[in-house]
Amino acid sequence: MSDAQPSDDERAARLAAQRKAWNDAHPTYYAEYRERNREDIRRKNRDRERERAQREREEKARRQKGIDRARAWAAEHPEERQQARERYKQKHPDVYKQAQRDYYRRNRDAIAERRRAREAADPEKANQARRRAVDRARATGRDAAWSPTPDQRATYRERENEARRLQRRRARAGLPERRLHRALAAERRHNAAAADAFFARKRSRGEVARIREQDVRTPPELVHALEQRSETGRVVRQILAVADVYFTEHELELRARVAEISRTRFRAGLLPLDVYTEPRRRALEVASTGYLRRSAVSQTSSLAVFQWLTSDLAKRTPDILL
Repeated sequence: MSDAQPSDDERAARLAAQRKAWNDAHPTYYAEYRERNREDIRRKNRDRERERAQREREEKARRQKGIDRARAWAAEHPEERQQARERYKQKHPDVYKQAQRDYYRRNRDAIAERRRAREAADPEKANQARRRAVDRARATGRDAAWSPTPDQRATYRERENEARRLQRRRARAGLPERRLHRALAAERRHNAAAADAFFARKRSRGEVARIREQDVRTPPELVHALEQRSETGRVVRQILAVADVYFTEHELELRARVAEISRTRFRAGLLPLDVYTEPRRRALEVASTGYLRRSAVSQTSSLAVFQWLTSDLAKRTPDILL
């Protein structure tokens, strides 16, 4: 065997060298072959993929037929199925446990959803099953894997002491005891499902009428005040929009007019106008012309009007340079 091995290696090396020499001598052969036989190559690829897909479908159908046959047999022979499962568990315990873990990992969400549905349907039964599991664990001497640390115990103890102090203070103040109680996750899900069903149920006309009779109508004066505020807000928004457009188009003219009036007032011994808010106030007067409620846009009528009038103050440069 040792004598034959070098000859095989030599033969393989010689064939590889010949193949490389031929490829170097014909660099365009494969590209030209693919170009000449493009349609034939595509047809062969399609046929090969079609045959592969057909084999996969047949294999899938064969597996599904076997699964259906096994399910039908299990439904007809439940006791024999259970005995066969027990024999398999005893013969292959590790394989069975690994299969159980794999199944749980693949269907974790569906298993959790089924468990939540069972607990929501009957939370008391779920609580009893949980208590029985705890009792069985204690009877076998199995302790919980998690136990609180000393710091956690101190924190829990402090919370309990604070709850007792709060209860004593409420009793001294004459207040009733707190009626809040701990609710487990299953009970909370049950309550949430019941609430969703209650509010999603379509009410009859009699129930709707009875509910409406229990409602107290809003006083007319409050309704009128709300309508007035809403109308005022709508008018303010419209006037500010018009004033903003007018101020953008006539800013230079407004500022020049305000500056001229300020110089005239200063020569007459009066205080000049505010060069920042006065142009916008004049644009606001022009925009409010034609509205019946012009008082809605005074300088102190709303925060929106005040902010629009003083928007140029943010860009104001200091009067004194340090």
